[in-house]
Amino acid sequence: MIRHWRIQKAEDNQAGPPRVTATQWILASVSVIVAAVAYDLTSYSALAAVTQVLGVLNLVLLIVIAKEALRTRAIGKAVLIGGTFLFYWAEALALSVQPEPFSIPAGFPINEAQFDPELITRALVYITVFQFLLLAGYSIRPKVERLVNLLTSRVDSLSFDRWILALLLVMCSVLPVLIYYDFEVNKIISALLASRSSADFEAPEPGLAQHLALFGIYGAALFFVYALKATTWRRFWWLFLGAIVALPFVAGGTRHIWLYISLPSILILLRGFKGRLDTRRIVGLAAAGLIVLAVAQMQFAYRSVGWAEVGNGSTEELGQLNNNGQLTALMFAEHLVPNEHAYFNELAEPYFLIHWIPRQVWPGKPVMESWAFYNESYVQGALFNVTPSVIGQFHLNWGLPGVIFIGAWLGFLTCIADRILLGLDSDRQRAMFVAVGMLYAFLISSFRFYSPVYFSYFLFGVLAMLLLTRSRTPFRSIARAPARLSAGMNPS
Repeated sequence: MIRHWRIQKAEDNQAGPPRVTATQWILASVSVIVAAVAYDLTSYSALAAVTQVLGVLNLVLLIVIAKEALRTRAIGKAVLIGGTFLFYWAEALALSVQPEPFSIPAGFPINEAQFDPELITRALVYITVFQFLLLAGYSIRPKVERLVNLLTSRVDSLSFDRWILALLLVMCSVLPVLIYYDFEVNKIISALLASRSSADFEAPEPGLAQHLALFGIYGAALFFVYALKATTWRRFWWLFLGAIVALPFVAGGTRHIWLYISLPSILILLRGFKGRLDTRRIVGLAAAGLIVLAVAQMQFAYRSVGWAEVGNGSTEELGQLNNNGQLTALMFAEHLVPNEHAYFNELAEPYFLIHWIPRQVWPGKPVMESWAFYNESYVQGALFNVTPSVIGQFHLNWGLPGVIFIGAWLGFLTCIADRILLGLDSDRQRAMFVAVGMLYAFLISSFRFYSPVYFSYFLFGVLAMLLLTRSRTPFRSIARAPARLSAGMNPS
């Protein structure tokens, strides 16, 4: 049984993620062409029509790729194209069908009624090029079998001391909040029910307690996965633990953390379908997706007023489906650079390294200059912060070459994630499944901002996974097992 599992894993790794098909290339290419042809348009009605054509093209592309993901159980391309649609095309379509297309939202720091046509056309070109490069990056297949085999060789270790470590994950989520509020239950409840701006636990510069809490994100995701895999009453126990650990993060209103918690469960459900769909499985997957979206929508609706307002009349944001604002963020980045500031030519990767140095040790630790300029220009002294979207972020620094680079880079990382995912066994490698699910969550979050903060959630998940797993025998010989069998067998 174990030998068969190892050989099957090696075969899955060799097969690899699905290639980008001719149909997918055509749809992505036509989108780039349509956006490029429309680059010089100045009529808002014409721009609205072009945007709607692009929205339909990319909706078709998303449907084609989603069907493929259900069959192959490799979700990478669906993450890339779905992320582009969710963060950009959905808002583009919403702006195009307004009575006055591409009207500027209230409170936006541009003193005009509508976005300038040049900003709109450049944004459409950026998005289509970015999407094309996502697929191009996904198509890069370097020889990283040793790395993939090393990662996929880690299996769950459920000895007694490992269960203690699992329970410590609960404490990592709950204990920092208890310590911060001096174990006073009334203060804790008030903080959980308060609006995000009123809760003071999440400091701009996180300390040890906040970093410790990051292990709790992994714990919540792991317990929900355990619940899905359990077949006895223990399922309710794991659900209870998962809900307890997830509560502080969900109550905080930060939606991307909920993504890190919930996405591994979606992966487990999809793996259980084994590429075969029927009505029950489709309903189950749709229900899980709706639960994830419903929680995220409630976080958006109540984070500004507090959870105590749940049930007190209707909240306008609760019915607002287009609430990412990444397209308008991109167009504001275009408005600022290079008109008001030269391209920053700033690399993001150094900030992934210095992120871990406490400001108490390095008081003058820098922040991304491009983000600081964008944020200050947007909020104009208000007590909140914003992000320019990943396309806007790389436009601020490098223009179109930056958009090309980040598209290819995110596509490449997603292909690596798919290769790891296809080599995992959901019965023996649940802890590893959660870590890979958090990698996908980092990639999706990066559509908003390519940030060391989002990466830290995944990194702490990897550290927790290493504590809860052990490495099996080296997979080098396993990967070669099918070839040896074929050479030594006599078909007669």
